[in-house]
Amino acid sequence: MNHTLKSMLIAAAALTAVSASAQDKATLDLLVKKGVITAEERAKTLDEGAQARAASGINRVFPKEDATKRFTIGGYFQSQYQSFDYSQTVGSTNTSNYAPQSGFILRRLYVELTAAVGEGISGNIVLDTSGNTSSSATSWLDRAIVSHSSTIGTFDLGYRKVQWGYEESTLNSLFKASSGALYTVERGITNRYWNEKETGSTGRSDGRELGFGAHHTGLHYVSVANPKGFEYGVSIVNAAQGRFTEGKGQNDLATYANLVWNNKVSDNEKYSVGVNYGKSAYYNYTDNANNLAKIEGFNPYVQAQYFNWTTYVEFMSTKVTNSSVAANTDKVDRTPTGYNATVVYKINDSWEGVARYTSLDTDLRGQYISEGERGFNNSGNSSTTAYNKSDAIYLGVNYYFPLEVMGKSFTGHNAKIQLGYEMSKFKGKITDTLGSPNVRTSDETYSAKLNVIRLQAQVAF
Repeated sequence: MNHTLKSMLIAAAALTAVSASAQDKATLDLLVKKGVITAEERAKTLDEGAQARAASGINRVFPKEDATKRFTIGGYFQSQYQSFDYSQTVGSTNTSNYAPQSGFILRRLYVELTAAVGEGISGNIVLDTSGNTSSSATSWLDRAIVSHSSTIGTFDLGYRKVQWGYEESTLNSLFKASSGALYTVERGITNRYWNEKETGSTGRSDGRELGFGAHHTGLHYVSVANPKGFEYGVSIVNAAQGRFTEGKGQNDLATYANLVWNNKVSDNEKYSVGVNYGKSAYYNYTDNANNLAKIEGFNPYVQAQYFNWTTYVEFMSTKVTNSSVAANTDKVDRTPTGYNATVVYKINDSWEGVARYTSLDTDLRGQYISEGERGFNNSGNSSTTAYNKSDAIYLGVNYYFPLEVMGKSFTGHNAKIQLGYEMSKFKGKITDTLGSPNVRTSDETYSAKLNVIRLQAQVAF
């Protein structure tokens, strides 16, 4: 009788082990403690349960193709509150009468799929269903590449970011930056000017952002990571941002190249010095080719971590030849310049403070406020005013939740909250006088100021 009862208990535990191993382990432990079964019988039952789960497909993801060696799912989402307080001044007169803007948004909602099929070949797709990825030229696709990695580096064929601007960079092995790993809530006005797609801001059809960096379709190469030496990369891509460029007269190619020297002294002391280069045909906000317009420039930078301190400084400069903006043809070459300096202090494993200063001189190309400050509603006087120069000061604090992963404590970007305040100023209203030739000037009596508060929560997986 006891033998029959014992067999029934073992059989019941083995059957339920297919779907609830943690609960069954506790049950079997209790049976061993009561002397009903032996420890050897417990181990055999758990092993049979694990085999049954594997055979049934529980706790597994089955790729469509049998050749797939590894299939991973990842991503992250961000929820954000933002508040804007705007004022505009002409001379000594404050001409603004706009109510503050505020609200909640789903800033990003990324899902990443990666499939490795062997021999260093893999595919990677990143989707953003938030609709807030303006530099992607689509509201839902952030990356789609086929890759091959070997001892000489990695080749990517498809749609991804080129190397231009540290806040967009994911290529430097010592100092990676991405949307989910930014120290600040949003990228700075300088980075946005070069990398956001020139589709125009809210309420406008004549954006003046350059659309130079960020997402392009083509062939990309990155050397093997080298924490104590040189890394480099090259991209030969379509000049226009985006992925759908066929049949639009946009197939002129652009070239981007980068070189960086790394020196990792220890986990707490790292240094990088590098430069990014790019040369491209220039495409205006209508995505039409302007055969006379070219853009070429450099982006040198320095990055360092010394124990609790991390800093990076970068400079951006591009020459736009025969640029065309809005309805007015500006046949004068323009050379926009800007720089970005950020300092981060790690208070402890969970808390860090951040300060950033960024400055932009458009060289009379102009910038709308909503292009510099993401999410600001370009309405009223601000929608008709493009400013020549801008700068911004950011002060923020980040909190990283302490997590336990596989029995080890961990803090990082997987779960964090960021709070930041930014004060940005815009100076010199761009004025065009039609004639022969056209004359473009900057009216220094015009200025505007924006106070921005952003609170953002992120979970990455």
